[in-house]
Amino acid sequence: MKYSFLFFSLWGFQVVSMAQQTPQSSAYNYNKYAINPAYTGASGCTDITFSHLNQWVKVEGAPLTSYLGINTRLGKSFGIGGQVLIDKIGMINQVSGMGSVAYGLNLGVNHKIRIGASVGYNQYRVDPTSAIVFDPNDPIANGGVNAAGTINSELGLLYQFNKLEVALASKQLLQSYTNFGYNGLDGYGLRRHLNGLISYEIPVNSKLILKPSVFAKGINSGFQTDINADLIYKDFLFGGLGYRTQVGLMARIGINIQDLFFIGYAYESPMANIASYSSGSHEVVLGLKLCKNKKKQPEIVVNDKDTNNLIRNVQIRVDTLILTKIDTVYIDRGSISNKVDKSGLIKKEILFEFDKAIVQKEAFGELESIINIMSDRPLIKIELQGHTDAIGAEAYNFDLSKNRVNAVRDFLIANGIDPKRIICNHHGEKKPKAPNINEVGRKQNRRVEVTFLK
Repeated sequence: MKYSFLFFSLWGFQVVSMAQQTPQSSAYNYNKYAINPAYTGASGCTDITFSHLNQWVKVEGAPLTSYLGINTRLGKSFGIGGQVLIDKIGMINQVSGMGSVAYGLNLGVNHKIRIGASVGYNQYRVDPTSAIVFDPNDPIANGGVNAAGTINSELGLLYQFNKLEVALASKQLLQSYTNFGYNGLDGYGLRRHLNGLISYEIPVNSKLILKPSVFAKGINSGFQTDINADLIYKDFLFGGLGYRTQVGLMARIGINIQDLFFIGYAYESPMANIASYSSGSHEVVLGLKLCKNKKKQPEIVVNDKDTNNLIRNVQIRVDTLILTKIDTVYIDRGSISNKVDKSGLIKKEILFEFDKAIVQKEAFGELESIINIMSDRPLIKIELQGHTDAIGAEAYNFDLSKNRVNAVRDFLIANGIDPKRIICNHHGEKKPKAPNINEVGRKQNRRVEVTFLK
């Protein structure tokens, strides 16, 4: 099974020349930009990712793939990026460099589309000097070290609707051919490859998300399909299992450290036809995410000495409000402004200032009424749902809505409400209450909705 066997020489030029294999990966869910240029700038942050795949460990000459990519958002809609890939299989070495650009637009309230394209150059090198030659007349073995290159291009489309995500891409969009100059042999052909990813997020509870997905790639003569199921815990811990047709099982795990660093690992267990030779494939992913920081505010301590002494020693920090005490206040139910939805559930709203997750003083009265109702009815629960307007990056707004929910939750807990009675969800800018075309509408969208559950 040594990499120098002429098998890899023949495989590389007789098989790959017919259908160039795109580099394999089992951790593409952790770096979608590598499989589709439409993800360029999709997160709204600057993403830097490095990955290394050691395929079919213990099989000499098996594929080794290293990848480095960076992409970022420009303004609200555009994204740019670039990537470098080094792929080695047997005697064939590939170095690829690509540049990407993407543009996103909104269709309706919750429908989002991004279109991306990449253009680059692939450099190939064949080195048969270490080959064990069985045929002294083999043109590859006698041809010495050869190099050639070709232009590469990609096109991708991304569609998002609430928790549904569909992505389609074409690798080697413009088919090309590289001639190494071997007499009697074809060169190295790049045939158009297609891939598609579809995924859906299913909230299990306030902390856990189940994300099934299907990924397929190949050419018109055949596709390889992955069926995956991943779990995400508090956007901190990631794990999943998958089945890859014609290969076997996959497993992956990742950890998100302070929304800044990401470390992931994926393992692929081969099928029986190569299992006796290989201990599987291993892939490591390292990521760095740089997002714009929220505006910093000085720490403020407020002592509110109003005539009723309802609020005492309120300490406000960025994105956090801690209330050391609120005396019990009984408010006549007729004076509480409630909204009732079609199911008969009482709903309230807590509004926020632009780009802030601090509960406004004007909302204290509404929160007091919530506390009173929950104290009077110890069996009911509430659901908090955080929202933002559409200004800023989508990923940033998603985190901002989470911080707003946590601010309201901390307020209630600090005043005696059992955390088990509070269900939290956050949606960012995906569920606006009003159009984001003016300040009036955007103000209504900067909110936390409070629903009393039966």
